[in-house]
Amino acid sequence: MKRRAGFTLIETVVALAIAAGMFLLVAGTERAFLRPIRRDPVAWYQVVQLLEQPGRYRMTAADDDVLLIYDQQELKALKLSVDRKRTLKLTNAQRQGYYPLLRDVTAIHWQAVKLGVVALKIKREGLPWQETLVDLRGIKAS
Repeated sequence: MKRRAGFTLIETVVALAIAAGMFLLVAGTERAFLRPIRRDPVAWYQVVQLLEQPGRYRMTAADDDVLLIYDQQELKALKLSVDRKRTLKLTNAQRQGYYPLLRDVTAIHWQAVKLGVVALKIKREGLPWQETLVDLRGIKAS
């Protein structure tokens, strides 16, 4: 009996699976896979908790969408703002360095309420507006 040259059904299925996997990598599935993580409504509380570390940050100025703070441990001025990729980031005053805090931020408003206390109003993709007060007086709890 003569052997035929060609692909078996299993070889064809494996080749199609590899091609589909490569297509998914090139097409960019990262957004679809990470969407549940990014839309976590509690994630912004972690940002507030980071900013309210006792004795760490002190507010220097609050503009509508930019907050200037002073890091009392590192002894340097920092800036909180949202970039073009809708990421709330912490940079130095010259916009150097990059510490991402929160993704999918569509709008943010900082408003000084009283000395060192800031009202934060934030809108994230797919979530309603969220508001809280952030204590940035830089006072260490004793």
